[in-house]
Order: sequence, then C-alpha cells, then structure tokens
Amino acid sequence: MTTSRSALPAYLTTATLARSATESAGPALLVSSVAVLGSATTGSYVVASLTASAAVGGPLVGAVIDRARSPRRGFAVAMAIMGVGLAAVAVALGRLPVPAVMALAVIAGVGYPALTGAWSAQVPRMIPADRLTQAYAADAGTYSVAAVVAPPIATAMVVLRPTAPIWLAVALLIACIGLLRTVPLPTRPAGRTHSTLRADLAAGLRTLARRPALRRTTIITTVGFAGQAPVFVAAPVLAQEIGGSLAFTGVILGVFAVGGVATAAWFARHPVQRPDRAIIVSTAFSALALLAIGMAPTTWLLLAATFAMGAAEPPLVSAMFQVRVRESSERVQAQVFTTSASLRMTAFAVATATSGWLLHWGLGAVIALGVCLHLASLVLGLALGPRVPPRDEWLHRR
Repeated sequence: MTTSRSALPAYLTTATLARSATESAGPALLVSSVAVLGSATTGSYVVASLTASAAVGGPLVGAVIDRARSPRRGFAVAMAIMGVGLAAVAVALGRLPVPAVMALAVIAGVGYPALTGAWSAQVPRMIPADRLTQAYAADAGTYSVAAVVAPPIATAMVVLRPTAPIWLAVALLIACIGLLRTVPLPTRPAGRTHSTLRADLAAGLRTLARRPALRRTTIITTVGFAGQAPVFVAAPVLAQEIGGSLAFTGVILGVFAVGGVATAAWFARHPVQRPDRAIIVSTAFSALALLAIGMAPTTWLLLAATFAMGAAEPPLVSAMFQVRVRESSERVQAQVFTTSASLRMTAFAVATATSGWLLHWGLGAVIALGVCLHLASLVLGLALGPRVPPRDEWLHRR
C-alpha cells in the first residue's frame, strides 16, 4: 500500500476529471440530441443506451481489474473505449439512423463503470486505513465538484455547435489518460495465483447477495439512483419552459451540483460515521426534495428544491463506499464496486428511457416516477436488509 500523502491529491485530481467526463456525458448526449434531432424522448433513449451497457461491462471490467497485475492499463483502456465511443456518437448524430447512434453509445458505455466503481475501489490500496473514511468523503466530493463544472459547461456549449457538449467529455477523457501516470496505483506481485475469471465473477456477485448490509445498501442506492433520472430528463424541458432557452438546462443541473458541493465540503471535514443510516436518511431526504421540485410554483423555489436534492448526494455516496469496503474482501473489492456501479447505471438507464416515454403525459408523470422509485428503494432495502437499529441509536451519537 502507498502511504505517501501525495497519493490522495493525485488520485483526486484524476478522479475529478474522470467524473467530469462521466457526469457531463449523459447531459451532453441529451442536449445534443435535442438540438440535432429535436426530441427529448429520443435523447433519453441515447442516454439510456450509454448507461445500459454498464450492466454487462461493469462486472466484467471489475473482475479484470481485480485480476490485473497493473490496473493502470485497464483504466487507460476503459477511458479510451469511452472516449472513442463518444467521439463516434458526436460524428454520427444526425448523419446515421438513431438505432446506429444508440449502438455507438452502448460501446462508449462499456468503459463507464471503470471510471466510477473500479476507480473508487483503488482507494484502500493507496491510502492508510486510518485515513480511509476521510479519503472516501473526499472521493464522494469529486462527483459533486465534477457535476458543478462539467454538465453546465457542456450544456452551455450547445450554443457553439449542437455536438460540442459531447466533445467536452471526449477532451476530459483524453486528459485523464495523460494524468494516469501521476496516480500511484499499486501493482500486484508477479506470479500471484488466480482463480478463474468465472469464479471471480461469481464470488463478487455472492458477496453482494449474501452480505445483508451490503445487499440493503445496493438495493437502496440502485433503485434510488434510478429515481434521479427524471430530474435530468425533465431539465431540458423545464429549461425551455422557464428559462426560455435550452442552455438554461445548465443552470438547473448546476444548482443541483452546487448543493452537492456544499455538503461535500462539510462531510470532508466531518466524515459520515454511521454509513448504513446515512444511506437511508439521504435517500428519504432526496425523495422529499424531488417532490418539492415537482410542486415548485416559481423558478426560485424550483432551484431551491434542486439544490436540496443535490445536497443529499455526497453523504449517500460516501456512506455507500464505506459499506462496500467494510463488507467485501480485497480479492473481489473492485468487482463489488463495479458491479454495484453497473446496477446503478442500468437502473438509471431504464428510468431514463421510461422518463422519456412518460414525457408524453407531462412533467408531473416524470417526477412522480422519480418519487416512487425513491420510496420503493427504501421499502425494498429495509425489507431485504438487516434489522433497523432502534430509535434511540438514530437520535444520539456515540
């Protein structure tokens, strides 16, 4: 394990750029599709294609990185696949039929989980155990920082050229590949005995299914994350209705991200101490904020509710990382991270496509779907997870 204090800054710098690419990719595809094809519904299908391929790519990528002697190469390949795939989408959009564009988005999505789950799984291998909680709080903050900067810039770039938002994500991925050498990713000893790839895949899936706390966390964060999709599908429509411009989408997404940065800064100094409970509370708070978005009568109340929903994300992500590390062995850790990330991306893809279809019935139907998914995640997670702690343990810190 690398104990140098320089490990975390190098990791976080590259992580921020990588998450900027992933955070901007979805909104970029959506806005560019609306600009080129004139349909938010079709745009939601392209975004869903990007994230859906994570269902297959995530577990496999995680298992490969777990087994690799040098994880750096695996991450470089994943970044290259996503970058080339997005570039192909940018070139094909408006020139090739929509199914062909969706197929290219599927290819790009194969590398997606490596930049989220598998990347975070490297933290325990670089950072000492006594700094791990703070490291994961900072890692969760990279998502919020990336979400503040990248999506608003990407969506605003649509005024320059319809596909310019997609090219921003491609440029960020190229920068990540260049920075990989600065991150002290540990190599594994030569000649280490491996089980088969199939056995590693099975071991990772068993860990997710058989560890009650991990099972509950995976269910809540997967179904709950799907509940965020309606916000991103509704944002371009709200931007045109309220802001009078498609570029106002960046304001809505930016306010969502600023809420995340605000709480990320707090939890970087005061890390989550009870991760299992933080996941439950954050999801419930996010559901209330989403309901407020759907009921907001004015622009300012809409932005306030969006800020509140974004604020729920960093403590949830930090707590999710902590539970994954606590409940999984090092041998399958990267796979647990990437499989969980894949499940989240797949759920998000399904919810995105469904939200696009529900736009025919209005924004109210889209928001209702998101609230129902949040609530369903809590009901399923609590029903299939371990016993919920008694009330006094929730109210008093120890």
